[in-house]
Amino acid sequence: MKNAHIRVLVILAILSLVGIIGTQVFWLNRAIAQQDQVFNHNVQVALRNVVESLCEANGKDFPSINPIEQVSGNYFIVRTNDKIDLTNLEYLISAEIKKRAITQDFEYGVYDCANDQMVYAENVNLEYAEDRDPIPVLKNDEYYFGVYFPEKSRNLFAGFDLWKFTTAISLVVIIFFGFALFVILRQKRLSEVQKDFINNVSHELKTPLATLTLASSTLNERTAEKDKKYVGIIQKEVGRLQKNVEDILHSALLESDRKIQKESVDLGDFLERLMDEVREEYASSMIGWDLKLNGVSNLKSNQTLLENVLRNLIDNAVKYGAKNIELQVSQDSKKTMISVIDDGVGIESKHHKKIFRKFYRIPEPNNQHNQKGFGLGLHIVSSLIRKLGGKIQLESEPGKGSTFKITLPNG
Repeated sequence: MKNAHIRVLVILAILSLVGIIGTQVFWLNRAIAQQDQVFNHNVQVALRNVVESLCEANGKDFPSINPIEQVSGNYFIVRTNDKIDLTNLEYLISAEIKKRAITQDFEYGVYDCANDQMVYAENVNLEYAEDRDPIPVLKNDEYYFGVYFPEKSRNLFAGFDLWKFTTAISLVVIIFFGFALFVILRQKRLSEVQKDFINNVSHELKTPLATLTLASSTLNERTAEKDKKYVGIIQKEVGRLQKNVEDILHSALLESDRKIQKESVDLGDFLERLMDEVREEYASSMIGWDLKLNGVSNLKSNQTLLENVLRNLIDNAVKYGAKNIELQVSQDSKKTMISVIDDGVGIESKHHKKIFRKFYRIPEPNNQHNQKGFGLGLHIVSSLIRKLGGKIQLESEPGKGSTFKITLPNG
């Protein structure tokens, strides 16, 4: 995977995770705020009803000024300025709170304004009643009481099981992303090591191969006639080894970020020269060659890579039994079409897309491959065509040969 792709993947993943977490935090804060508002409203309504009950018991009117004040998030005070019956007070507070589906325990206390001190306090558990000391009788008239909910904040979070679940899922996603990123970076490092190794080995092999080619050519000129057969075998095997090394080098090149340099190519001259060279190269194979040029002119492309593509296709056709190979070339204002047509063994339709995969070879009986190679040729062809901005298609049937259609942009 290329560095740019990895950066895009990491950025998109981070943005997605930040978006998910940010959305969760936003909606969680909003839901908690709404829960808090509902809770405060219910408590104030409950305490208002308590005051009304106390006023009614004392034969007084409800105060004209709101007697309820929220001092903090979980503490409320109620100014009655009247007598408070402690026995009824706890019952009234508990009953009114339960009516509004508030299940939190609370503490309440009564403050004597005259003496400026707390005269009574109690912790109330709504689930069960506890044994208490005798409740004192309040003598003065000016009192106010306060109600405190010590576990309000914790209980507000208790109702968000769905949020807890989604948070757990988010944590799993983050862990998975971190692990996936680690694996991707590790694989990338291994891939870079592999490519460096392939490049080094291929370059190291090219020098002795070039030396062997030169030596075999010299031997062919000086060796006795009876030994030329063996020199020919050496030359053939050296040529095949050179082809394999070049395929590996091209495969490594295609996986790099290197840009393809294009220049103007005289298509007619280029193809005629190429056809002359392959005729000479395969002169002993008794193959019929044909080149049809239909109004071709210049093409902006990379001549070296284009030649590599056509040579790979021609070499493939020869290896798989073609006796006649034809190149058909035509152009319009926007694109160039090149067809390599052979009458070889043909390819079943189920293999048409797979043959362009790296290392893919068409299965043969008993998994024996009569034609040697790495399965890189057509993968290189397809990759080079994409690098040149074009596309390639295959039309083939068993026993009816194959046609590889290449489409390239003119510019």
